[in-house]
Amino acid sequence: MRDYYQGDPYWTTAKFPSTCYDCKEPIGRHARIFYYPKGKRVFCAKCGQVEYQQFRQAAEDEYAYNHGGY
Repeated sequence: MRDYYQGDPYWTTAKFPSTCYDCKEPIGRHARIFYYPKGKRVFCAKCGQVEYQQFRQAAEDEYAYNHGGY
């Protein structure tokens, strides 16, 4: 369990063609992407997995720190 904030990144479907922030590969419409609302960074499904894991770990650490452990 963790707290959710307005600027948290999330998985979604691309509405427009874009380019992955990490690997610079083109991303087509309707592709699965990991999106950071702050900064409007877009990651493809492959690079998004790494970003998602890093974000999730940081968020869980923050939750544990702020709530005195699990």
